[in-house]
Amino acid sequence: MLKWMKNYYIGDGVKNPTRVRARITAGKCVPDIYIVTLSDNPGNILEILPAVTLVQRGARAICPLIIGMAKGKDEAIQMVRDVVEQVYKETGDFKIKEYLKNR
Repeated sequence: MLKWMKNYYIGDGVKNPTRVRARITAGKCVPDIYIVTLSDNPGNILEILPAVTLVQRGARAICPLIIGMAKGKDEAIQMVRDVVEQVYKETGDFKIKEYLKNR
């Protein structure tokens, strides 16, 4: 079961985000959509994954909290940059998990 942040980020290029989320959650192939997740690796803050990897049940089972989705890798990278900048401007730190929990 995928876990989505309540107010997840949506890239400008994503058309019909409700349908895209439903397809990702159902394990359907959604080409050129990338998801941004919190990282389980303590050495990383966020991760960018192609949504097509979530077609596999095993990948969906271990997927961390999804905080956003974007159309294309470039938009996903820009989303990560924007999130990190926003957190740093507002808190002066890079504690993204804590920031998103209190958002």
